[in-house]
Amino acid sequence: MTVNAVWSSNDWDPLEEVVLGTAVGFTPPPVDPSLRHFFERPDEAEREKIPSAMLDRIVDEAEEDLRDLTAVLESHGVAVRRPERPVPGQQYSSPNWASVAMHALMPRDCLSVIGDMLIEVPMPMRSRYFEVFPFRDLLREYFDSGARWLSAPKPRLPDSTYIYESNASVVADDEPLFDAANLLRCGYDIFFNVSSTGNRRGATWLQRALGPDFTVHEMSICADHVDTTLHILRPGLLLANASQMKPEMIPSPLQSWKTLWVTDIEDDGFAFDWPRASRWVGMNLLALGPDRVLVPSTQVSLMRQLEQAGVEPVPVRFRHGRSLGGGLHCCSLDIRRRGELTRYF
Repeated sequence: MTVNAVWSSNDWDPLEEVVLGTAVGFTPPPVDPSLRHFFERPDEAEREKIPSAMLDRIVDEAEEDLRDLTAVLESHGVAVRRPERPVPGQQYSSPNWASVAMHALMPRDCLSVIGDMLIEVPMPMRSRYFEVFPFRDLLREYFDSGARWLSAPKPRLPDSTYIYESNASVVADDEPLFDAANLLRCGYDIFFNVSSTGNRRGATWLQRALGPDFTVHEMSICADHVDTTLHILRPGLLLANASQMKPEMIPSPLQSWKTLWVTDIEDDGFAFDWPRASRWVGMNLLALGPDRVLVPSTQVSLMRQLEQAGVEPVPVRFRHGRSLGGGLHCCSLDIRRRGELTRYF
């Protein structure tokens, strides 16, 4: 049997290779319409001044946690790859706006793996426009090893992209837009969250890019990314955020599966004036396989809940999810899982 360099069609098959991001180069971006839209930040965000010593400490501790995470993954037989470290404060502009590159910490947001295909997605936040670039050397290596490599159209992102509605922020449907973390992969079925980080034109683009063998299901279950709201732990078993979802919000093909409802989560706090993620980033998990998942070590109640369902939690330290805006799932991209591309319903 030929082993593909890139192969992943879900979040639960046995993990063999993963890319972890880097906190090095993290730069708080300017507060522009795209950042206000995504974070729904407090009004005083424009006045935030992060002391350089504090930022350096947070970045150093985040890198320490990623090194520890690397050791845990390698102890379970998983190969770990890392991107090029970006230079802090990289400025760039389009004909209509300017921004600063934020980080290369979260490959799950800028890239998706579906089968043997690597997809660069059209992200709606301006400070993340070139976020994939530190991963390009890895992408070229995987391409040279036989993977397919596809890039969505680069969006223009005018101010009119960012629409504010009562109780929700959405992105205009003028051009395909989505973060890869809007996707819930389940073999030939892809669940696409229409939200402040993904629009219906993005879902249509993905459906046409993948072709008729795949089905892209639109859903709207949370304000942005799905991985603090709904996980497929394995076929027949879901993990859901009870503060965000009700049973009827689970996509209809998944409603017959058992759901573990998480009613509360530990708040790890945040270092800066305002958080870049909710406390539910503690539910942001990375599966080693269908019966074993990596969980932030502070989430004791969640770990007990998983154990009762027959899923072994592996605790890992991850201190700054709320400060930097992403958890274990966000900061990783599974490149190769051992399994088949199949249909589950």
